[in-house]
Amino acid sequence: MLAWSRPDPLTRDLIHLINARRHDHGDNEDAIDTLQAFLEQGREHDLLTVLAALDEEMAEWLFDLVAEASCTLLLDGPDEKPSYAVMGALGLPLQANLTAPLKLKIDPVKTAELLHRYLCIPTGTIVRVEPRLLTDATLEMLTLQAIHEHLTTVAESRRVQPVAARLLPPVENTAFLLFELIGSPDPALPHSWEPQYRRAIVDGLVEQCPELAHAPDTIETPVYAAYAMFDAQNAVRLHRLADETAAVWRELDPLVRSRTIVHLHTQCGNGVYMPVWTDLFDPELPDDQGPVWTSPDVWVFTADLPIEWPGEMLTNRLLAEGCTRFENHIVETPDN
Repeated sequence: MLAWSRPDPLTRDLIHLINARRHDHGDNEDAIDTLQAFLEQGREHDLLTVLAALDEEMAEWLFDLVAEASCTLLLDGPDEKPSYAVMGALGLPLQANLTAPLKLKIDPVKTAELLHRYLCIPTGTIVRVEPRLLTDATLEMLTLQAIHEHLTTVAESRRVQPVAARLLPPVENTAFLLFELIGSPDPALPHSWEPQYRRAIVDGLVEQCPELAHAPDTIETPVYAAYAMFDAQNAVRLHRLADETAAVWRELDPLVRSRTIVHLHTQCGNGVYMPVWTDLFDPELPDDQGPVWTSPDVWVFTADLPIEWPGEMLTNRLLAEGCTRFENHIVETPDN
């Protein structure tokens, strides 16, 4: 008989909250508490594994909760009204031709005043801003646990270290302004985003940091820092996959390269945490020979991400190298 052990209490709680959602009941506050316990125990990978196994609707629901759990904190206070610490991010475009080393420095006090005024943040809420903008390549190295721990440190007024130790060159000319709201009456981020307010924020940031591009129409409303982290990871990891595949294809024997077919593998569906990988096949070899080369898995979260997008990035890179033979392979599962 196979050995079997019961799931630990926290895993059972996660199972219960998923089942409650399937039956249209359940308490989101309890779910947030459970997910925060996972992050505090360093079990982020367990949550991402569950996300990979869920169908589209359930995965998007759970991901939204995971993002909120990592970026919000209920504060203890003397009043009966709840107040929260919230960690948000604002995506910003960078200039096309950046010089090294990157500075991306901003004035935390001036920027906090900008956000307070033009995001219409409630009176009494303290705004704290990270002193440097972070690139997508820098955010790619963060974790949900690191974000949650950073927010906890800020909320408890302990000595705060920067959320990232060093800046890495951007992949898609994107930088992120990370900020914390302490004492907010709502765990959600402000939704007010009048065009003139958006332009005022951009004007103020470009004045402080000339490495930013003045393009207010490209800037969207603030999101939880977790969303920015996953967007950054998607960009960096898919670029890395394309670079690695192109490099291997370029090094093939010219005769093999001329007949190689590139397979891109993705999972079917949107709103899942999924592996993407590539194979290089030589059609003259027998089927049991397998691919000439297979890339490592790259895990990306596909909420609001067109399923064709990873393929477009890879094919554009390889087309520039002279490769013209592609096949997109969708990995379908019974429930997704």
